[in-house]
Amino acid sequence: MLKIGVTGSAGSGKSLVCDGFRRIGLITLDCDEIARQVVEPEQAAYNQVVKAFGAKIVAPDRTLDRPALRRMIVNTKGSREKLESILHPIIISETVRLMDDAVLSKQKSCAVEVPLLFELGMEALFDVVVVVTAEDSTLVDRIAARDGVNRESAQKLLDIQMPQAEKAQKADYVIENRGEPEAVFKSVDVLYQKLLNQRLTKK
Repeated sequence: MLKIGVTGSAGSGKSLVCDGFRRIGLITLDCDEIARQVVEPEQAAYNQVVKAFGAKIVAPDRTLDRPALRRMIVNTKGSREKLESILHPIIISETVRLMDDAVLSKQKSCAVEVPLLFELGMEALFDVVVVVTAEDSTLVDRIAARDGVNRESAQKLLDIQMPQAEKAQKADYVIENRGEPEAVFKSVDVLYQKLLNQRLTKK
């Protein structure tokens, strides 16, 4: 099975690229969704996160108050590292399990959205790594709109991530997202056909 890792900075359009892969028949996984699932009440990481950060990050319905947790990560030194030390091993393990399930179900290809692919050293899990990029100002605008925060807070979130230029240098392929979905889907189509042709050539 061809395993494609899709990464990029917050707001770059990773989900859009994975939508493109899904449109042409690939199974897709989302590490953000996996991260949300493992911190649901009674799931693997929930109690560990609540113990580490306290009741102030718990909403009235017992789920995590994600905006409160996000504010803490951005504004409190050491919070991000503490959260990552809890979540990342669990997320990686669950991602590997789901990819193994895809192999067993005889899927031909799988695209996995992994925001922190390089930071977690997950390159070895994939045959190909695709980095999605966008203009820096566009990233800030998208994060601000998505999270309902001001541009300063959005920039803070970007500042604690690996610069997208560094990610692009590490990539096997780069897809630029200029805000035109059809253009992104076309880039995905062209890239996937190229990857298939390369695999056929190697056989």
